[in-house]
Amino acid sequence: MTAAAPTPRPRIGVQTFTVRRHLKSPAAIEESFARLAGMGVTAVELAYVKLQPAYIDALVEAGRRHGIEFLSSQITFNFLDKQRDQAARFLEQLDCAITAVSVLPLRVIRGGRDELLAFAAQLEALGEWYRERGIRLCFHHHDFEFRRYGDEIGLDVLLANTSAANLGLELDTYWAQRGGRAPHDLINDLGARIKVVHLRDYTIRWKYFELLPKDAEFGAGNLDLVRIIRACCDQQVALLAIEQDTKTPFDSLQRSLAHVRALGFGALLGAPDTETSHDSRPV
Repeated sequence: MTAAAPTPRPRIGVQTFTVRRHLKSPAAIEESFARLAGMGVTAVELAYVKLQPAYIDALVEAGRRHGIEFLSSQITFNFLDKQRDQAARFLEQLDCAITAVSVLPLRVIRGGRDELLAFAAQLEALGEWYRERGIRLCFHHHDFEFRRYGDEIGLDVLLANTSAANLGLELDTYWAQRGGRAPHDLINDLGARIKVVHLRDYTIRWKYFELLPKDAEFGAGNLDLVRIIRACCDQQVALLAIEQDTKTPFDSLQRSLAHVRALGFGALLGAPDTETSHDSRPV
């Protein structure tokens, strides 16, 4: 009897938006990657870094020196569309096989269903172009996509009018919750369409005279992180990138990473290997 083939386990890494203020020069990139590696980080999604040769070279060298892989990147639609060759070249240099459109263009956010459908057609064509070059294009949502367009929400419209072959989804746990969907349910519902998850906790805090949503360090919010990470394991999501908008990024990351380990998912921070999905999560 042939044994079942092992399934790839997800990796938990860091979205560099979190440490963006510490990536403003090649020297700062080296210092920041050293600090991330010292915390046990082995994978990142790249964002909010200048896409210039000196910076790309510094990223490649810092990643090599500190054992950090670039599993994904997040870039604006305009850059990915209008500067395709440049984007493909530096993604190849970083050995990065996934890239995500960072946000809906303003014209689509302000527009109606027709603008959304036209943008879906653009994503489909752009995804095909990158797929032919060995790069998986994804789309990163916010809460805009949970707006209703008649009987459908925007995210459903985008996914229904693009193919799984040409466009994956980068799901954000904070924005999904803010849009009114439980992140673990959405991950299970969309399954293999999801390639990357932005792993962010969610809380509400007083600001002046009202409660407003805010992302938070793991364990300081109200999301069910165990169910979220288990859903990612079940659906074989490639990367779970920890992201937070915080003034103390390295301290905040240290606390979030400690919480990941306390929940029993520390193995997902390590170097890549394969194991069966039930071994990827605590009992």
